[in-house]
Amino acid sequence: MAFQYLGEITGGFAPVIKDMQVAANCYQGQLLKYDADAGGLVEPVAAAQDLPEDVTVIAGICLGPGRYTSPGTSLYDSTYKGDLITYDTTQATLAVNDPVGAAIVEMQVLTPNSLIKAPIVKDTIGTAPECKACTTGSSDGSTFVVATIDTTVSQFSTVYCRKGANRGEYRKVTTGATTTQTVLVPFTNDIAVGDEFCIVNVVRGNAFIDFDTQFQGIDSSAALSNAYSAIVHELNLEVAGQEYCTFRLSPLHFGYQIEP
Repeated sequence: MAFQYLGEITGGFAPVIKDMQVAANCYQGQLLKYDADAGGLVEPVAAAQDLPEDVTVIAGICLGPGRYTSPGTSLYDSTYKGDLITYDTTQATLAVNDPVGAAIVEMQVLTPNSLIKAPIVKDTIGTAPECKACTTGSSDGSTFVVATIDTTVSQFSTVYCRKGANRGEYRKVTTGATTTQTVLVPFTNDIAVGDEFCIVNVVRGNAFIDFDTQFQGIDSSAALSNAYSAIVHELNLEVAGQEYCTFRLSPLHFGYQIEP
C-alpha cells in the first residue's frame, strides 16, 4: 500500500487524472511535486526543508506509466512494489521508447481538499512503526516509560495501547522524549509493566508530517524539525504493519510560484 486518493472532502468532483512528463524517476504510489529545474513536469516529492515546508509544490499521486509510455520505460520494482517510470534525458533513450518520446506518468491530481490515505512506516515501506513494551508503569495513567525510541514530539505524537488494560485507546503526547512518554489526558486505567504501545509522530487534527525515504508513505519517526502541514482525519494504529492515516495537505503546499 502506498498513497491512495480517496476523493475531495467537499464531494461532487470526479477524479482528475493527467498524463505528465516526468522530471526524475517516478514509482507507482509516490506523492509527486511539480518540477522546478529538471526540464520535466513532475517528480517525487522532496523531504521537508523548513517548518512548514515552503518551497515544494504538491502535484498528485503517481498511478503508474502514462498511456504514451512504453513497457520499455517501466519496470516493476520489488522495493517500491510498483512500476518504475524512467526519466529520459538523451535522444538515444527517447528513441527506444515505443512510441518514441519522453516518459509519461499517469497522475491523480491533488488539491487542498483532497483526502489521501497513507501508510505510516518507520523510514521506509515495509518497516512498521515502533511498538514498545512499558518498562515503568503508572498509577495515574499519565506517564510511562518504554525502551529507547526515536524522540516523540510534544503535541505532535500519538501513543496507542495495543496490549494491556487500556488496549484500543489513543493519547496525544504532550511532552516528547526518547523513553518517558507523558500525556495530559490520562489513560483510563493504570499502566502496567509489559503493556505495549505503538508510538508515531503523527496526530489527528492539526499535524506536522514528513514522508518516508521512498515518498510512498508517512514516516512515523520523523523529527518534525522540518515538516509539511496537514489535517489528519483518521489515524489507525491497530494492526502492526498496517498502520495508516487519512489526511489533507495544507493549501500552502499548493501555491508556491517560481520566479521567472
